[in-house]
Amino acid sequence: MGKKILIAVALILCFTMAFTGCSTRKKESESPNSNSTTAVGAKVAPVGTFPIVKEKQTLRVFCAQDTPVENYDTNDFTKWYEDKTNIHIQWEAVQGAYMGEKLQVKLAAGDFADIYMNSGLSESQIVMYASQGAFIPINSLIDQYAPNVKKMFHKVPEAKAMSICPDGNIYGTPRVNESINESFPKKMWIYKPWLDKLGLSMPTTVDEFYQVLKAFKTKDPNGNGKADEVPLAGAYGAKYANNEINGFLMMPFIYYDRGTNVYLDNGKVTFSADKPEYREGLKYIRKLFSEGLIAPDSFVQDRAALQALVENGPENRLGCVPAFYWGHFAIENGPSGRDKEFVAVPPLKGPTGLRQAYSRGSQIFSNRIVISKVCKIPEAAMRWADWFYDNENMLAEGFSATIGKEGIGWKKAEEGAVGIDGRPAKYQFLMAPGTLQNNHWNQTVGTYEDQNYIFSVAAGTPSSRKEVFGTSESKEKYLPYASNKVVPKLYLTEEQTGRLGDIKKSIENMVDTYMVKFVTGTLDLDKDWDAYLRELKIAKADEYVRVSQDAYDVYLKNLKK
Repeated sequence: MGKKILIAVALILCFTMAFTGCSTRKKESESPNSNSTTAVGAKVAPVGTFPIVKEKQTLRVFCAQDTPVENYDTNDFTKWYEDKTNIHIQWEAVQGAYMGEKLQVKLAAGDFADIYMNSGLSESQIVMYASQGAFIPINSLIDQYAPNVKKMFHKVPEAKAMSICPDGNIYGTPRVNESINESFPKKMWIYKPWLDKLGLSMPTTVDEFYQVLKAFKTKDPNGNGKADEVPLAGAYGAKYANNEINGFLMMPFIYYDRGTNVYLDNGKVTFSADKPEYREGLKYIRKLFSEGLIAPDSFVQDRAALQALVENGPENRLGCVPAFYWGHFAIENGPSGRDKEFVAVPPLKGPTGLRQAYSRGSQIFSNRIVISKVCKIPEAAMRWADWFYDNENMLAEGFSATIGKEGIGWKKAEEGAVGIDGRPAKYQFLMAPGTLQNNHWNQTVGTYEDQNYIFSVAAGTPSSRKEVFGTSESKEKYLPYASNKVVPKLYLTEEQTGRLGDIKKSIENMVDTYMVKFVTGTLDLDKDWDAYLRELKIAKADEYVRVSQDAYDVYLKNLKK
C-alpha cells in the first residue's frame, strides 16, 4: 500500500510540474508579440514633457539608408535625441537597391522591427500585414500622444484620408511637404545663354518650342563650329520619372501621369493613354524625334549621361532637359557654373489652346512611420515619432532631425534677412542639401514641412537656391497654370488587390513600350494605333479604372471625416 501511495504522489508531482511548464512556455511564446502591457519602466511622460520614459528603453528601427547620412548609430542627432527622450534606437538601415527584397524577406519570416521608418512599405503590404495583426492601428495613439500629427491631419485633410486603410484604421503617419517648388516636378529647363545668343524668345507654345529646338540644332549656339548640340535629351526609368521626355511634352495635349496612366476628370478616374489627345501628343513627340531634335538615348540613358552633356568639355552641348530641378542634370554649384544658366520653360500651349501644368499639390508620402506588434512601448514610440512633426519646435531647441544642429547644418537668420515669401527669415542653411554628413537624419523621418517653415529660410545663399529659385520659377511660370488632376495613392482591399493582380504593372509596361515604339518610328501611329487599343483592352485597362474609381470613392469619404 505504501508503494502505491508513493507512486501516486510521484505522478501528481510530475503532472503538476508538466502543467506548470506548459503554462510558462505558453506565456513566453505569447509575450514577444503582445503589446497590451507597456514594458517595465516605460511609463510614458505627459505629452510635451521629456524624457518620454523614466528608464531607458530600446526600439528597433528598420529604415532605408538615406544617402547623405553617414552612420545612424554615431549620428549627432541620434545621440542628442536619445538623451532627450531616454529611448535608444537599434538601427537596421538598408541600402535602397536592396530595400524591397530585404523588407519582404523579413516580413514574410515574421522578423519584425518595432518601427518601420521610410521603409518603402507599400499600401498593399500595409493592408495584408495589418490584417494579420503585424502592424498595430494607431488611431487612438495619435489622439492621446501625437498632437503634432493631429494638427497636421487637421491642416492637410488629404494626408489623413490617404492614411486610412480599408478597415478604417491608420497604421502609419506620412511625410508631408508643402513646397510650391516640389508641387511641380515635371518642369522643362532650357539653356538661356543659347536663347540669348540666337536672339530667341522663351517659347510658350508647342510650335514655338519646336522652332527653338530647330535653331539649337542648326545654328551652332555653343559657337565651337561643330554640329554637336543636342537640342533636347532626357533620362528614362522609374528612378528618373521627372526626366522623361513624355512628361512635360504630353501636358499641352492631355493631363498625363506616366506612373499611373490615369487622371481625374471632374472626380472620375479616367484612363489617359488611349485618348485621341494622347495620340496627338505622341505625334508631336514623334515629329521632334524624327527631325533629330530629341537624343535617341533619351529612352535608355540615366542622369549621369545628361550631366556629361552639360559638364564635359569646354562648352555646354545640351539645350533643353525635363527635370524637377537643375541638380538632376548638372553639377549643383559645380565649377562650370552651368547649372545656374538653365531656367524653366513655362507650360506650353497646345494646338487646342490647352495650357496646363502638372501639379500634385502637397507632397504626401504615406506610411513614413509604422509601429509593429512587437513594440512593447507603442505609446512611447508614438510620442517619439510625433516630435518630428513640429519643425518650429526643433528650430527653437537648436537641433532638427532633417537639417541638423544649429551652427553646423543651419543657423538663425541674420537680422534683416528675407525669406522666400518676403517676410523676415528665421533660419539659414550652412550645409547644402544632399551633403554627406553625420549630423542629422535628412529625409529618413516622417515630417510636416508646411509653407511657413519652408518660406522662412533665408534667400540668397547657395545652399538655399534649390528652394528659392525653384519656388520663384514655379510661382511665376507654373502656378498660374496649375492643374492638379493626379489620382492620389489609394488603398485597395485584399479583394481589390487580387482583382488587379499584375494588371496595373502590365498596363504600365505596355504603354511605355508602345510609347517608345511610336515615338521612334518602330510602329506607325496611323497603322498600329488600333492594335495598341486592342492590347490595352486585353490587358484589362477598363477593370483597372473601375477598381481605381471604387478606391477613390472611399478616399473621398475619408476626406470628409
